[in-house]
Amino acid sequence: MALLLVLVVTVYGAAFAQAGGPVVTTPTPRPTATPTVLTARQALALPPAAQRHGRFVFLPLAAQQSDGQFWDVSVGSFNYTAQPGDTLWSLALDFGRDLDTLSCVTSPTGPDAEKLTPGQTIIVPALDDLCYTVTPGDTLASIAARHGVPVATIVGVPWNGFTSPPYSVRPRQRILLPGARLSARLRPERHSVSYATDTWAATAYKDWPFGDGKFIWPVQGWISQDAHPGHLAIDIAVPIGTPVKAADRGVVVKAGWSPVGYGFRVIIDHKIDYVTLYGHLSDIYVQEGDVVGKGQVIGTSGSNGNITGPHLHFEIRDFGYLVDPLTLLPK
Repeated sequence: MALLLVLVVTVYGAAFAQAGGPVVTTPTPRPTATPTVLTARQALALPPAAQRHGRFVFLPLAAQQSDGQFWDVSVGSFNYTAQPGDTLWSLALDFGRDLDTLSCVTSPTGPDAEKLTPGQTIIVPALDDLCYTVTPGDTLASIAARHGVPVATIVGVPWNGFTSPPYSVRPRQRILLPGARLSARLRPERHSVSYATDTWAATAYKDWPFGDGKFIWPVQGWISQDAHPGHLAIDIAVPIGTPVKAADRGVVVKAGWSPVGYGFRVIIDHKIDYVTLYGHLSDIYVQEGDVVGKGQVIGTSGSNGNITGPHLHFEIRDFGYLVDPLTLLPK
């Protein structure tokens, strides 16, 4: 798997360089300085399997669809007209935003946070903007002080809808905080650690890094969104704080904040050409380089604001390509 990923990155990087376009590198967990706009319009050929399934190849600040079309992604805020089939999740991936941020593009209050209508014009927040959901006891002054953003700056955002003092807020109201993401907490504290529970855990090979390809369910719950083009994963609805288990033995390659829609996430390489991803976690119990066993609790489920409610986003990649997890999970 490591060799495959290196090969893919090398081929894509070479294609960009030969075409005279920008070479886009893997993003770090914390935002870094980038040009105002990164544009990639050179055609990159996708394998036939990827084209058949309408898969995307995601690059930092640029996303290529299977038809060869590229999005130009700005690090600042910009206007966007919703197209048929757009969802906040797809836009978060296309524009390099996390799903939490995209909850501040429709309405500050009410249940229609995820409703997008074709032709509707939205303002996509800047990469360093934060969408905050009001909790009981909050005041606008306390929110401003906690995030280091002046009240006048928050009130000056038209989307927030503050017209005249006193500026009252109510629970579950969404407030866009300009520039507040850079100072936001990027990783939850580790409260406990679970250890491997599979057959290798009690042997001399407890650090055996290879899975067996026989996946288990990471959580038990109902599927709120199944796999389909644009969302080749499953969302499993579970309460916040539900223990999330590794679906197979492997090595943790990413653990922490993701800037492209997953929130807090863990990625495990099972060393047999499978990689799994666990998104929207409220807490993480492992770190990069850890060997985790099948069934080991790697974190707890969470929610990225008020978009889809608490759930676990679960992906399986086979040779680098996203596949429907239901074809590999036990019935």
